Order: sequence, then structure tokens, then C-alpha cells
Amino acid sequence: MPRIPIINIQLVHIQGPLKGRIQDFSQFPIYIGRHSSCQVRFDKDLTTISRRHARIERQGNRFRIIDVSTNGTYVNGKRIADVYLRDGDVITFAENGPKASFLTKTDSEQVFPPPPQPAFPSGAASAPPQQVPDRSPVPPPAAPSAPGQHPPIPEPGLTTGPDQEIPVVSTSAPLVIQFGPTLRSYKLLPVTIGTDPDCEFVIADHALAARHVQLFFNDDSYYAKDLTGSGLVCINGRPIGDHAVLAQGAELSLSDRGPKFRFLGGGRLAEIQDAAPEPLEETDTAPGFQDADSGTPIAKKKDKKATSLLKNFFS
Repeated sequence: MPRIPIINIQLVHIQGPLKGRIQDFSQFPIYIGRHSSCQVRFDKDLTTISRRHARIERQGNRFRIIDVSTNGTYVNGKRIADVYLRDGDVITFAENGPKASFLTKTDSEQVFPPPPQPAFPSGAASAPPQQVPDRSPVPPPAAPSAPGQHPPIPEPGLTTGPDQEIPVVSTSAPLVIQFGPTLRSYKLLPVTIGTDPDCEFVIADHALAARHVQLFFNDDSYYAKDLTGSGLVCINGRPIGDHAVLAQGAELSLSDRGPKFRFLGGGRLAEIQDAAPEPLEETDTAPGFQDADSGTPIAKKKDKKATSLLKNFFS
């Protein structure tokens, strides 16, 4: 009879305040941090651990850990942002922080009985199987390829399939994002954009998800990763699937209603605006200017230094 395994996971704590404990989980996602709602909860005085530090999700028979912390999550000594776990991986919560070993186990098996067989009268010979004619439609023969003709090559930079999966790892690479009057620069990728205050770049827009899109760097290329699971993120008007390359000049749209950005190359991402804003007087303050971390309004004079910074960004 066919058997389908039910896979659960174990976290074996090998360093820190939970050392020696073994936790079993069968419900996902699993939240890790100091908050009282976390399934793996550390003491509130352990301030190197964020209130919501990381979470583990199940995708089919694979398990993925996602870092949402300030001080980072490490797998086998390497800082990560989003990675699939394997048996025996060692997870460290914050540098030199608590450690746990990740294990999977088969808890039980679900058994499916075979289909019932037709019964025959006692002493009667088994009825021979009847031949059922195959009435399925016959597909038309494929047209032969012309000599020298090759199948079309997908347009690069727009979609990636499972065989082209690019891992998201913590990487030192420059990134500058301009959105309205806000200009933020980063030296460590990935950078997550969304409405959640834990995101590195927060946009208060009801059209966006809490964690909407992730920008990361791998093998000399910048990538955009759709975190919505709904195909909202597009490049040049086409959904990117899971992730896609950001080529120079590409238009990155976060939803069908925006916001939209132009990737200028060199790690520069600039908002595409429908209409240019009215110029500000030299003594005026820029309305709506916010600190990207706290969202607190900040009065900012338009001086020559700010003008020069924006000029250098677009040059």
C-alpha cells in the first residue's frame, strides 16, 4: 500500500539559555524571538535577539528560514537573509548568540488502502479483463524543425525557473534607493521593501504587502525577488515569478498601481513619477520628508548639498 511520510522538524539547542532542550514542531510557520507569541522564545533581557528575530516556513517537503532581525541570523557561520535548511545545519541567532541544530524526522505515515477488487460468485472462474478501446485524442504530429532552426531563447532578466534558482545571501554591494524626497544608501544586501517597520526600506502604501519585494546581489548582478506570492512585482510590465535580474534601464513595478522605479545601473534605483513636483524655494522645507526607519517627519531645507547629492545620484 502507498505510504506518504509526514515530516516534522526538531531544533536541538546547543548553545545559549535554551541549551540542552529539544523542540519538536509540526505546525508552521515557527516564529523565533523574544515576543510572547514566538514558539521559540528567548528571555526578554537577551536584547541581542529581536522581538521577532526569524521564522521557519514549510514549502512542500522543504523548510526555509527567513531573517527579520537587526543583528542577523547565521546558518553554518554565514549570515543569511532567506535560505533553505538541510539536516544538521547549525543556526545562530545574532553573532555569537544562541545556537540550535536543525533536524527533520518522519513522525508517522499516512496509509492509503488499495482500491476494492470486484467479487465473483463462489467457484466461478475469474472474469477475464475486458479490452477497453483507447478513445483518447491523438495529438497531431509535431512539425519538423527547419534546418538550422533553434527553439526561441527566453528574454533574459525577466523570469527564472526552478533550475535557475539564485540563492539569497548576505553580500556587500552598494544600493541607493530614491523614493520621493527620500534617498537611502546601503552597503549590505539584501534590502527588503514593504510596509512592515522591520523592512530596511518602508513605503506606507496600502497597495504593498508587509514584506513586498527583496533586492539582492549575486554573481555580479542585482536581482528583485517577489515576496508577495501573488505575482504583483513586474519588470518591464511582466511578472517576475519568484525572482529576476534587474538589467540597466529596467522598469520595476511593485504593483499595477505602483510605485514604479527605474534601475539606473550601479545599484541605483529611482522612482518613476508621472508628473514632476513643483520646485521648492531655497528657504522652504520639503513636505512629507520622513525618516525611513521611524517614519518621523523631518524638516529638510533644500540646500546646495542636497541638490548636489541628487545630481550625483542620477549622473
